[in-house]
Amino acid sequence: MNLPNGIEAHPMAEWTNRHENFTQRLTSSACFKLRIPNLPTSQEQYRQTTANFQWLIRYGIDHNVRLRALGKGWSFSEVAVTDGGLVDTMALRQSFALKPAMVAPAYQTAGRTADNLFFTECGMSIVGLEQQLEPRNKSIRASGASNGQSIAGALSTGTHGGAFRFGAVPETVVGLHLVTGANKHVWLERASYPVASAKFTDWLGVTEVCRDDELFNAALVSFGSFGFIHGVLLEVEPLFLLEDFSAYRVPYGPAVQRLMTHLDLTGLHPWLPLPLTDSTRQPYHLTIIINPHQFDVTGANPGHGVFVQLLFKAPYRPNYPRRPSPAPGFTYGDSTLGLIETVLDHLGNLSAALVPALVNRLYPLAFENTNGTAGTMSETFDNTNIRGKAASAAIGIANHEVPRVLAEIQALNKHTPFPGVLGLRFVKGTRATLGFTRFPVTAVLEFDGVEGKTTRKFLERIWARLEELGIAFTLHWGKINFNLTPALVRRMYGNAAVNQWLGCRQRLLDAPTRRVFTNPFMERCGLDQDPAPRPNPVV
Repeated sequence: MNLPNGIEAHPMAEWTNRHENFTQRLTSSACFKLRIPNLPTSQEQYRQTTANFQWLIRYGIDHNVRLRALGKGWSFSEVAVTDGGLVDTMALRQSFALKPAMVAPAYQTAGRTADNLFFTECGMSIVGLEQQLEPRNKSIRASGASNGQSIAGALSTGTHGGAFRFGAVPETVVGLHLVTGANKHVWLERASYPVASAKFTDWLGVTEVCRDDELFNAALVSFGSFGFIHGVLLEVEPLFLLEDFSAYRVPYGPAVQRLMTHLDLTGLHPWLPLPLTDSTRQPYHLTIIINPHQFDVTGANPGHGVFVQLLFKAPYRPNYPRRPSPAPGFTYGDSTLGLIETVLDHLGNLSAALVPALVNRLYPLAFENTNGTAGTMSETFDNTNIRGKAASAAIGIANHEVPRVLAEIQALNKHTPFPGVLGLRFVKGTRATLGFTRFPVTAVLEFDGVEGKTTRKFLERIWARLEELGIAFTLHWGKINFNLTPALVRRMYGNAAVNQWLGCRQRLLDAPTRRVFTNPFMERCGLDQDPAPRPNPVV
């Protein structure tokens, strides 16, 4: 088969994700790798790559094979893969800052500057963005609190981080270049927030520009099912530091509960000397970590309190107390966890008795003392290495529900011990139609532990209990979510939002192209369907 300039055959019979918790069978002959085409200018290379994406869509339609762009493989679920062919896009990393002539006049007259806009192809990783931006004295505005994912993958699964006054990765994106058919590609941005000028979209070679809030918000979190994402336009900002204020054991008393339910920081002074009256420092990132086997819900035992970390955003300065290099030893995700879970699985009912002691022994080893230090985004969230099997699930709930949910988890943990720890991050709600951080302030409750039957059994019981209690929640698309069904997806997001998302996909992609970008995960969730017809307007 003669392949276009920039496409290589990349036969794979199967593919395993980075966390090694699933393996996907593939159509080997339908797997490809995209590289930068051999052409003299970057513009010609970019436009040829768009044509290559279109060639792949035509290939998928003609051969009745489903395709998906392959990211860095960080997802724990099958959301980002398919049973057809995978397309490796990691070599596509062209990037540049926009010039004023490339920016819509309305953007600049609103007081915004062109040098805070940065465009990149889909293969760029978060760490790659940081390496591009920080030498220019610029910074990304949010990451997933780690930086190994590709920007397109982190965006498409709603990767969240913990920016409770800003939001998740989708909130950093203000424009998308989507290849939506064998003869179609579009530039997409919000009508309420125009950013790109004709000079920019002409450079890309785009002939169809869509300024539409509904389409844009739907396309932000789409798991790669709205066509190939070729390029992403990000809003960035001047380089800043994140100053670390953290305490290992804070009693679970009124101060911590007000922090969770009202984001009230004022009660933390006995444990954290926060700069609350310093206008140059603003709270940015909040993490709370709980060992469920040493957790006193009354707050009376400070030895069974919670870890609290608050990161304050401050202007960059060259001399600052830097974060220490990671200490050697255990971190969650080490192969140790996979080995231990194998032992627990084979011990049967006796294994439950071993879990608390196991977690209590490992829990302190996962912490590093970073209190009082500072760092840029890349220095603060630099966990790019994944080792061994691990399991991670995350639910999104309204932050005022956190104490109630923690009480339920604590009660369940007494009967079915969870082989891991709980993490809480707080994120401003997203405008993405199916973004899982959909509550005004979403508390992201993470269950990080060992992969195996014990963990999955615990997760099933928690999810069922939340349904019994009628507590609204969402599940992270890219983490363990094996209970998702069409009915549950609609209970989480509402029929209106799901139908709107399906309708937008239908507007952008014709039926043959939708079949190329439909995968088994979407079928399991009912997201492969046509939208319900809208009622006729009353005349």
